Amino acid sequence: MSAPTPADELRTAATKLRTLAAAAMHDDRPQWQIGHTLSSKTRVVVDNQERPSLLIETWAPRREQVDDYLVAFASPVVAFAVVDWLDQAAHHYDAGVQAANDVFHDDPARHTAFLTTGPGAPSEHALAVARAITHEAP
Repeated sequence: MSAPTPADELRTAATKLRTLAAAAMHDDRPQWQIGHTLSSKTRVVVDNQERPSLLIETWAPRREQVDDYLVAFASPVVAFAVVDWLDQAAHHYDAGVQAANDVFHDDPARHTAFLTTGPGAPSEHALAVARAITHEAP
């Protein structure tokens, strides 16, 4: 079995994140927000203050910053945007492979250079995010 291509890695991470984000979203509420419990007014992360189907209460030394982080980056709406970015990076890499095949079909060294360090190279940032999502080492 051959090693996965960068596009494979990107799509695997996008699929995993899409599944996780969909599972984390309840009642079509993709954006989390800062709220509070009704009785004690304890600060929490919710998907809807009036009728939450998701409530996260953190207990950390800097819990307000943790809550703000969860709202800013862990909301399903953000995950779906990252999924789109990973899918786009995979598509761009596939287009680069096609271009390299068309242009450098008789020059293996330039073909490889185009796809590793040239304009057809995969996004290093997208691959780093993909590998963090899938827990794969670079």
